[in-house]
Amino acid sequence: MVDQDEKYMRVALKLAQRGIGSVEPNPAVGAVLVKANQVIGKGWHREFGGPHAEINALEDCKTLGVNPRGATMYVTLEPCCHQAKTGPCTEAIIAAGLAKVVIAAIDPSEHANGRGIEKLRNAAIVVQTGVCETQARLINAPFFKFTTTGKTWVILKWAQSIDAKVAYADKSRRRRWISGEQSRKDVHKLRRRAG
Repeated sequence: MVDQDEKYMRVALKLAQRGIGSVEPNPAVGAVLVKANQVIGKGWHREFGGPHAEINALEDCKTLGVNPRGATMYVTLEPCCHQAKTGPCTEAIIAAGLAKVVIAAIDPSEHANGRGIEKLRNAAIVVQTGVCETQARLINAPFFKFTTTGKTWVILKWAQSIDAKVAYADKSRRRRWISGEQSRKDVHKLRRRAG
């Protein structure tokens, strides 16, 4: 049986995936607000430079006319605590009066790396980490690799026939695919991730 924290974090992970291909070089993040075992707000980071998932989830509550005070936020990455293109998500979470924040993965970037968690705890918000961490890190594997190593994420796709040809041509010189339809769909997903 899946516990409540995993259940809601999986919803946040699905939301995070919606941002892939639109938010890079930032990570794709999803957030869900829960109060009395009911989802009261959802959000994800939709585009580079735009509001983060946490802000979008809080705005969703406002749109639905629900007060998030006392709610729990499930977020796939540690909330930011610095001023950049957008304001610090930690400040918005504190101002909203949330009681608890459940975080899948700690943000290893120099601007976060536990600082967001510390700010939330200093504001008497209960913080739990590591729920569905592996899945959250997989969604943002390129971000985590670059942030922790300084090396870029490289994707290589190669198609070749059994006789070592990289393209087929029949006698009329028409091009034919070597890759199957599913492989081509997968490649388009990879291209989308590459930004």
